[in-house]
Amino acid sequence: MKKESNNTMFLNPSEDSRKKSIIESLTDIVIGFLMYLPINFFVLPMFAGEIANQEIVGFLQITAIFTLVAFVRKYAIRRWFSKMRF
Repeated sequence: MKKESNNTMFLNPSEDSRKKSIIESLTDIVIGFLMYLPINFFVLPMFAGEIANQEIVGFLQITAIFTLVAFVRKYAIRRWFSKMRF
């Protein structure tokens, strides 16, 4: 006779990991949206001339700014979620 374990007290690790990943992704999206609204408001006007003249250096600078902000945001959120207990 096979003994059945009672899994009602414990979450399946793969389900818990999926839930945590979904919450982390949604949090990252919402925080990113809220961060980039003011960043766009300040950064893009600073590069209006470069954008109008289609200067590649200006585009690369804008891309570098947004990439740096995204890296810092993702790193901070990942570290925050790795410390949280669900």
